[in-house]
Parts: sequence; C-alpha cells; structure tokens
Amino acid sequence: MRQQDKIFKTLLFLVAFTLPMYMGLNNVILGIFLVWMILKGVKDKAYPSWKTLKAYLPIFLFFILALIASINNTDLLFLKHLESYWSFLLVPVAFSFQQEKTKALIPYAFKGLIYGSAATLMLCYANAVFEIISYNEPWSYFLRWRHLSHNFTEIADTHPAYLGLFICTSTYFLLFYTKSFNYKLKTFILSLFLFGILQLASRVALVIFLMTFLIYIFSFLRKNLKFVIGGVLLVFLVSLLFISQGSAYFIERLSSSESITKDSRFNRLEISYNIFKENPLFGIGFDRIDEQRIRKYKESGFYTAAEKKYNSHNQFFEYLSLNGMIGALVYMGVFIYLIVISLKDRNYLFLFLVITFFVANLTESMMVRIKGIEYFSIFISLFLINRKVKE
Repeated sequence: MRQQDKIFKTLLFLVAFTLPMYMGLNNVILGIFLVWMILKGVKDKAYPSWKTLKAYLPIFLFFILALIASINNTDLLFLKHLESYWSFLLVPVAFSFQQEKTKALIPYAFKGLIYGSAATLMLCYANAVFEIISYNEPWSYFLRWRHLSHNFTEIADTHPAYLGLFICTSTYFLLFYTKSFNYKLKTFILSLFLFGILQLASRVALVIFLMTFLIYIFSFLRKNLKFVIGGVLLVFLVSLLFISQGSAYFIERLSSSESITKDSRFNRLEISYNIFKENPLFGIGFDRIDEQRIRKYKESGFYTAAEKKYNSHNQFFEYLSLNGMIGALVYMGVFIYLIVISLKDRNYLFLFLVITFFVANLTESMMVRIKGIEYFSIFISLFLINRKVKE
C-alpha cells in the first residue's frame, strides 16, 4: 500500500511539474496518472458513491457545457470538439476513486507546480542566452521584444498568461505554506519568479505577483524589519533594472495606461456579445463560433484576430457566446460557490487559487486551452475532495 501511495504521489507531482511546459509530455503523464488512479480504485473496489461524485459537480458542469456546445448547431462529429475538455470529466472521476484522506496530496501538487514553473523559466532563459550568444547580441537584449512575452516562452511550448498564473500560485504557496522549505532554494526560486514574471510582460500576472509578495513582506513588518527592508529593496532594484534597460515595448506594455485602453481585445468583446445576442439561450456552439468570429472580426477591421482565430480573451464572454445565458450563469455561479465555500472553510490557499484564476479569466479565456482546464480540474478537485473528507 505504501508503494502504491508513493507511485500515486509521484505521478501527481509529475503531472503538476509538466503542466507549465510541453503540452504533449504533460498529456502523456496526465493520461498515465488518470488510468493508474482509476485502475487502482477498481482493483481496491473503492468505487465512488453518488455523494462523492456530487461533490465534484462544479467541475462536471463545465464538461456538460462543453458537451452542449459540441452538439449545438453541429454538422460534424461532435466528439472532436471535446478534445480539450475531457479533464473536466476524467480528473474528478479519477479522484473520486481515492477514498483515503487526501490532504497530504496537496503539497505534492503545489511543489510539482513550483519546480515545474522554475524549470520552465530556466529553460526559457537558457534559450534566450543561447540566442543572444548565437546572434552576438548585447546582453541588454534580454529586455527587447524578441525575448519577452510569447517570444520568451515559445521554446517551452507554453503561453505567458498560463505560466504567469502558475508562477503566482507557486509564489503564494512558497511564501505562506513552506516553512520547512530549504531557505536558499526558496530564495533562489522566488528571485527567479520575480525576474520571470517581468520577462513575461503579463500585466495581470505582475499585479497578482507583486500584491502577493508585498502582503507577505509587510506581514513581517513588526517581526523582522530587516527582512521587510531587504524584500522591498529587492523588488525595487529588479523593477528599476527592467524599467531602465527595458525596450519601449516593455515600458509601454507594463507602465502605460494607453497599452490597456488601446488593447484591441477589449474592443473585440463586443463581437462576442453580438454573437450572444443572436443566440441568447444556448449560444452558437463550437461548430460555428470560429466562422462567425472571423466574419465579424473582418467586418470590424480586426484582421490579425481573424487570421489567428482569436477567442474572446475573456472567459465570461466566451461562455456567453458559446453557451448563451446558460453558460454565463453556470460560469458565474460556480465561481461564486467556490469563493463562498472557501471563505466558509477559511481555506485561504484555495480562495487565492479561485480568485486569481477568475481574475486571469478577465483578459484570457483560460478554460478554452488544455493547460487552463487541467490546472482548474486538478487543483479544484483536490480542494473539493478534501472538503468531502472533512465533511
């Protein structure tokens, strides 16, 4: 039994470790993890009860929405649309076979995410160093557009918004829930995260990261003034370095209000809203959404968005256009429910996880891509299964 538990925890760690990086590798490990967990449950006859499955309803609801959008207005084999959404179903089902107490699983998932985020950043930095040396560029080119944002993370097959969210979650856990963590390693990872979050040039992730870091620093104001001064000084010096050496693109993106007001993604929200108005109850469905968006993008002059088939870049509007009013109500209802029970249980770790994921969804459709869906399914499942055990 101990050997099986060790395998289970190792696989969970590896799933979280590979989540920030290569999607293909992560999908393979996730598949092994899910199959192993279900087969182990069947072998042990630890079949989930209806009460257990009902606890995961907030996650199942998103799979049901995907299923409805797959069937709605479709002329093709609808299952092909569900490729990215199976985690909403399979992850909670697999966890429901886990009948033992699962609070001990949480550190393995979060530590996997911490080390995975750090490894992804180091891979991206190694690639940037290689390119600078290969092209005989000055080292200040670290902060030019070719080594920022999407260009920085492309080598690791990841998106800055997702990596930024994973870094923020990892930072919160590192700061508040790892007192026994090696101090030097902790300092190195946090410093790497501080540099990395600026390199990603993601405004939302940067705000969340700095707020988390500053709350932690000032929580030590009375206990350790030297720590507070050191922490503030580190943030100030790193920020000064990036501002003084950063490219015009970097400065404008992170410090100019115009970079927000002129961001076309906010203008494109109206297009998603107009699609909703044409199909207000059940939405337009997966089969027709790209066609409608591309046509309306071109009509409004958003040719790049049409060419690259951009989504809503806002999860609420994504569900509004795809699933209509039903999708929007389910989306808001689930997050309100998760926030309420987090507050009720005084579980501030998962409250942070839920709120930051919701905030990230204001500028990105995080529940459209596999990384966002898997992140939500795994970590919310851990939250809900521990709540089930508690009850």
